[in-house]
Amino acid sequence: MINNGLNNHSSLATKQVLPVDNANHTLSSKLQHSPLEIAPKLIPELATELSPKITSDFLSQFSDEKVAQLLQQQLSVLITPAKKANISSYHYSAEELAIRTVITSQQEGLLKNEHSDKLIQRLNKSVTDIQGAYANTSDILFNLGQLGHQQTSFLASSQQRVERALNPYMESINRSKHEDDDNYRFQLSVKTKEGDTINITFNSSQGYDESAGKTADNFSLSYEVEGDLSEAEHQALTEVLAGVGEMADEFFKVSQYANSRYVPVNQGDINLDFLADFNHQQLSGFNVSFSTTQNDVLDIGENTLDLSYSIDEASNQQALVFKSESGQNEIDFALDMSTIGAKDTQQVQRYLASLDQSLEDSRVNSTKDDKESAFGRKGDEAMQQGFALFKGAFTSMSSAAERYSNLESLADQHFNDGRAMVADLVDNMITNDARYQGLGNKAPNTLGAGISKLADFDATFSYALDNGDYQPKSTIELSQATEQAQLGDLSGVTQSKNVSSHFDYQYSRPDYYNKEESYNVGTAVKNKELVGLDQSHEVDVDTKMFEFNPQTNQYELQMAMQEQTISKSNIRLIDDIWLEENENSYNMNKKERVESDEKQDEFKKTSSHSHNKLVTLICDLDKLAENKNVRREYLTNLSQVNFFMDKK
Repeated sequence: MINNGLNNHSSLATKQVLPVDNANHTLSSKLQHSPLEIAPKLIPELATELSPKITSDFLSQFSDEKVAQLLQQQLSVLITPAKKANISSYHYSAEELAIRTVITSQQEGLLKNEHSDKLIQRLNKSVTDIQGAYANTSDILFNLGQLGHQQTSFLASSQQRVERALNPYMESINRSKHEDDDNYRFQLSVKTKEGDTINITFNSSQGYDESAGKTADNFSLSYEVEGDLSEAEHQALTEVLAGVGEMADEFFKVSQYANSRYVPVNQGDINLDFLADFNHQQLSGFNVSFSTTQNDVLDIGENTLDLSYSIDEASNQQALVFKSESGQNEIDFALDMSTIGAKDTQQVQRYLASLDQSLEDSRVNSTKDDKESAFGRKGDEAMQQGFALFKGAFTSMSSAAERYSNLESLADQHFNDGRAMVADLVDNMITNDARYQGLGNKAPNTLGAGISKLADFDATFSYALDNGDYQPKSTIELSQATEQAQLGDLSGVTQSKNVSSHFDYQYSRPDYYNKEESYNVGTAVKNKELVGLDQSHEVDVDTKMFEFNPQTNQYELQMAMQEQTISKSNIRLIDDIWLEENENSYNMNKKERVESDEKQDEFKKTSSHSHNKLVTLICDLDKLAENKNVRREYLTNLSQVNFFMDKK
């Protein structure tokens, strides 16, 4: 995989179903009759041999010669009739036909005075056509029931010979267009749980050697192992290499545009799904680094991607750090997550939706109009691609924590039993109890009410565009923290969920946007029954927008706003007596510049404030009023629960 993405322009790896010109069919899809009826039409020389009384022994011995005839027939389709007439007196091998396909196509382009971009397009099409011819041959053999190990090996060997012949030719054409220095680097370091280290380094560079007067290539590959690897460690290493190899293929993939050999990293095509199955029983982590560098007068020819992932059993933590730079774009994100967590699909979706909303808030509030954000269309696309990778990493690491928590060696420690039970009790109350009033949210709670069963974490994502004196940057943060407590016969879980979005111009101009949202929940449980539930939800927004005044040569404030929304709910359910207290408040202060000829700085100010509080008591009031013992016991239990909730 890695080699194909880095330097293998002809890339003729065996593919069983890849039609010519990437059409949605192969020749075999046109076979309307039995294989024995159609084969003579494909190769007339076989007509005398394929009689109606074909034996099974013959069918199982489809010789190399017959496979070669099929392949030649497929490749000859690529040669134009005029060219075929010139070569009819000579019997070309399959490899010669394949190479002649490339040469004749290039000659036609040169006779038409086509420019280099068009010639490279011809080159790419020739390689695709050759791949299709091999694929069609394989497909026909498969439908004839004759594609076995011997035939597959024969085709693979033929493709390799074509590839070795074409690579120098393709490189010479490519160098005529790209004489500038370039460098392609891949580094991977994997550490086993036992402390052994595996280092893999690949480096390919190309540059013009003035003394020799020609373009020179340099290639190096090293594989070092410190320690002895067991069979299980080898298997775990292979799994990591597979995941990292797919990342490398995407990073180094060949450009579809003629003016560049390699496209910048496309984060939308890269994924980190393999982290969900990372073998933490054998490995403790890995570091990977990719880079491409091209000599560019604009100094935008460097692309880098660095990723590290580790897991620490002693602290029950896993950590991921990612950084990518491509021209003016820079993407950074980090995830620190516990290895202890349970499955909570609904909460994962809430967090992902909250992240999407935070990014959208930051993007929209980066400009005073709704048409385009401060990053521009291309910047937004790059940011969304990196953000998709970030969310995928979050999902994969959550799955890894769930799998890790289910290990038999950890099951006896009951990491999740307490939280899972309380989470179910809370969910049952807020979704099924008709007495529940809940948080009277003026601002929607994107984090989701209730207790998350997921592993605790801290996550940060940032995207920056550096264009000299114009440097917009967006940062998103998301976290979850959970604690358990016990006092006497009362136990409980407290949990905080937080998300924030921030936008600014990194000191290149004073505009900024901040939004912070938090949800906190606390519980008290007695005899496996929920007796106390406290919730609070808060949203704070702080933003300022400026506009440059050429007369004063400085940025002037146009709008400033601070907005805060708080919702609280405290519930006590003791002796079937429901006591709920709800409180909601809203504050907003805003000032906007008013155009005035009399005053240079005149602002319109707007303020808003609201507050309400509601206490609900649902019970048999006569029982409380008439029975002092019941009332005394209730007040005693209520005081204990309140003390427990306040102490946490």
